[in-house]
Amino acid sequence: MKKLIKKRSFHTVILRVSQMSLSTSHAESIQRSYLYKLLALGFRYPTPETFKTFQNGEFLAGLWDTISSLPHGKFINAEQVEQSKTAQNDLRKSTIEDFTIKVVHTFDIGTPEPPCPPYEGFHRNGSRTAIMLDITEFYRHFDLTVSKKEGKRELPDHLCAELEFLHFLTFKEAQSKINENSEFLAGYLLAQKDFLNRHPVQWIPKFCDLLCNRADIPFYNVLARITVTFITHELELVTSRIKPFSKEE
Repeated sequence: MKKLIKKRSFHTVILRVSQMSLSTSHAESIQRSYLYKLLALGFRYPTPETFKTFQNGEFLAGLWDTISSLPHGKFINAEQVEQSKTAQNDLRKSTIEDFTIKVVHTFDIGTPEPPCPPYEGFHRNGSRTAIMLDITEFYRHFDLTVSKKEGKRELPDHLCAELEFLHFLTFKEAQSKINENSEFLAGYLLAQKDFLNRHPVQWIPKFCDLLCNRADIPFYNVLARITVTFITHELELVTSRIKPFSKEE
């Protein structure tokens, strides 16, 4: 997607967090935003740099640190932690060449389609065009566009594009809290609820089941399970936080 948030902007907010006393709510929104960003990065086609962070344990360590910092981080169970250890051991024995071959044969290549395409339209009934148009309207409402640089991997219904969009919305939620703008805050929470309910929650669980049944890549199996559990709890969280605004109206 178009760069939703310039790196400088994101780091500026992190710096502000370290320099001022923010409520738990402010910090939580930033951490939720960062977790969406990590999940999107994890599902992108691995570069040598990102694969190195997978293999040396830096990525998964950062993922668990972020999850543990969230009040609702208890959604991760002991079984998933053990699966994460298995995934890390598998990564240490892999080369980037072997890993990327598995990635391509899982997500990109297959007859008549890949074993587990990371696109919403493949996992839902109805017109894929209609699904992509609906997603695009969400992006357009916030003046966001899909990047053309990575070709088909950046179609509107790609898993990473949807996670990046939620990263953007939670980041803007954090900014609204810092600026004490309740109107914008309500809008970003409502956008999260609507988008989660109409898109990720409707297909990512199916994608996860398919991935875990058809692919032998422990790293992605763990990432998919975490993503499903996280978005499910996120929908519950933002729904509960919209209610007070509804009562005020």
